[in-house]
Amino acid sequence: MKTHPNNNWSSNRGFTMIELVIVIVILGIVSVTAASKFLNLQTDARISTLNGLKGGMEGASAMLYGKTSALGLDKAASASINVEGDNISVVYGYPAAMNDQTWSQLIESTFLDAVWDTGRADWFFTNTDANDCIILYAPASRKNQSDNCYLEYQEATETETPTFSLTTTGC
Repeated sequence: MKTHPNNNWSSNRGFTMIELVIVIVILGIVSVTAASKFLNLQTDARISTLNGLKGGMEGASAMLYGKTSALGLDKAASASINVEGDNISVVYGYPAAMNDQTWSQLIESTFLDAVWDTGRADWFFTNTDANDCIILYAPASRKNQSDNCYLEYQEATETETPTFSLTTTGC
């Protein structure tokens, strides 16, 4: 029996070393791409949480303004209104940018001072300046203003409604 010279079993040994290295490199690239996509989920979750807080605050602010307008408090530079047993400070009919008291009573969430309080809270707040009527709200994992992950509330003035703006570059 004669065998064909090109029919050699020893030449079929599987992957060469170069092929194996190429496969490992490709798997590494795919895993890095997938990992970065997975890590962005935390960022998306923080931004979504801030958007939820913003929506809740805007809704509560609009409802409070309806009540204060009906009572004639929408022209007052400073007033207080009773909402379900809680005294809420208002400025021109909208919630005042005062610590945690106003918002924690309106949307029933826990707010603590980011600088002085170390307890557990849903949100932390920071005043950029005691006189500027601006307050920043951030999730517990990003409670420092320098983290650039917060909701900024600027209270109403005589001519302007309050503003809610998000900073999410550091989320």
